[in-house]
Amino acid sequence: MSVIQMKLGYKNTALELPYLFIDHYLTGCPPVYPLIYIFSLRRLLDGDDVSMQEISGHFQLTDTDVVNAWRHWERVGLVQIDEKNNDISVTFLPVREPEPVDIIKEPVPQLLEAPLPELPEARPQYTVQELSVYRTQSREIERLFAKAEQALGKLLTYNDMNVIFGFYDWLRLPLEVIEYLLNYCASHNHRSLRYMEKCAIDWAERDIDDLEKAITYVHTFDKNYRSILKRMGKLSNFPTPAQRKQMDKWINEMHMPLDVVLEACDKTSLTAEKPSLSYVDKILAKWHKAGITTLEAIKQADNDFAKQWEKKEPKDTAKPQKSKTNRFINFDQRENDYTQIEQLERQNLLQHLKG
Repeated sequence: MSVIQMKLGYKNTALELPYLFIDHYLTGCPPVYPLIYIFSLRRLLDGDDVSMQEISGHFQLTDTDVVNAWRHWERVGLVQIDEKNNDISVTFLPVREPEPVDIIKEPVPQLLEAPLPELPEARPQYTVQELSVYRTQSREIERLFAKAEQALGKLLTYNDMNVIFGFYDWLRLPLEVIEYLLNYCASHNHRSLRYMEKCAIDWAERDIDDLEKAITYVHTFDKNYRSILKRMGKLSNFPTPAQRKQMDKWINEMHMPLDVVLEACDKTSLTAEKPSLSYVDKILAKWHKAGITTLEAIKQADNDFAKQWEKKEPKDTAKPQKSKTNRFINFDQRENDYTQIEQLERQNLLQHLKG
């Protein structure tokens, strides 16, 4: 689907946005949908074709997000879509006042009135209609999406809103905690929603249900985790969820003090060819099994190991080799006294001269 063919179903000589569009169609949908509508209409009035890649690239969206936008405008009666093979044709229709809808008849989901006994293993997939209902019925959700756009530095797509709303509806994190998490990750240049979702799951599993707990957790995180990564020579002091899980095991499950963990990092850097957290984990697991939890105990264990190693070292017990005897040498070889040899040579020389 490379080109979207567009045409006007009415005469117009300028780009005009009727009050009806502003009053009734700017809300109730992802913020990027009206921008796609306006951008495409502007290009159409100039007589230009608009490609799917141009729209998706201009707004940093996927082709699926763009198609979902046009389907939304078709549902509300502002465009007509015709699909043939892999091409899509969009016809803009006159903007009319929407038919009155009795909101009471629309099923409005209840937000956090009663916590679910068990959360689903996977994040639910919310429809555009569901997100629209949540957004129009809750100013807090609208504010959350606005804060998310500020933290991410972009307009939210439908998929983005699915993930962020999942923090609230699926993971049951309070709104203020979600905003704090988004801002904290963004301030450390981690604006991937996939990364943020992993962090949100981690916070939910830790029962971080208020802002004070979130701030305390982050401060502890900064003190312990970053110290460990710095000691390991990591260029990035912001750990991945997998690294956090491994370090949590040392601090929270093994109850290893930070100075002991750092000592294990130092030993790893000295002995391992390629220092890694996995190697540190092996050292700490060995210490934990031996009940070693202090620097003094580590020093004593090192001394004990050195003594045991000395005992195991093979001693030089080789017997001195006997001198070989043959017809030329039939006496035991010994270290020669070179001074005595000199004296004997002189005596032989004097006797020869006298003779």
